[in-house]
Amino acid sequence: MSPPGTASPRAARGFDRLAPVYDALATAAFAGRIHASQIALLPRLPPVRRALVMGGGAGRFLAAFLGHDPQARAVSIDLSPGMTRRTAVRLGAQGLSDRAELRTGGLEALGPDERFDLVVTHCFLDLFTDPALEAVIDALSHCLEPGGHWLFSDFDVTGTGVAGLARRSIVAMLYQFFRATCAIEANRLPGFDRAFERAGLKHVAEAHFCGGLLRAAILRKPEGIPAG
Repeated sequence: MSPPGTASPRAARGFDRLAPVYDALATAAFAGRIHASQIALLPRLPPVRRALVMGGGAGRFLAAFLGHDPQARAVSIDLSPGMTRRTAVRLGAQGLSDRAELRTGGLEALGPDERFDLVVTHCFLDLFTDPALEAVIDALSHCLEPGGHWLFSDFDVTGTGVAGLARRSIVAMLYQFFRATCAIEANRLPGFDRAFERAGLKHVAEAHFCGGLLRAAILRKPEGIPAG
């Protein structure tokens, strides 16, 4: 079995097939609120020197982030070669190519001594089961500088009554789709907050979208926790 966060060839092929329509599908399904949740908290971040974007997709967030912070540089990693190619085209069209390094793969694409003052995971951590999630967050926290920030957004199924049932039903259908098309292992949302707390990360800000179905958060790594 591959280590958690390692690129899966089957998943890569699945996301490659989705790459040409990935952004359009997300926009159509959620009326643009997925992208809105990803960028909503950017004004709450301090200036960034070097960011890591895991699961960068077709580069829509990356382009928005680099446009928001003109001094920042970024490494973007996605397991799909098709997504990486589309990101390269997008950044080139916007004159941002020189500020981003694009890599194809998973956590294995990170060097052991690389350090970042921002880690970004948008709809990336939901690919993992709970045991794998802890290992992935530990690995990403390892490369986050003390005092660095983590920008996160994903789905949220908490809640009771009709609203909670609706959220759980929507997310269950999404998992069925991505398990069928991209062969992901997870079949439900893992415990994001438990894993963040276990890694010592502290919540700084939070926002909710689509009636609570989508959640964005900024977390911070305390100064006393060293990188590496």
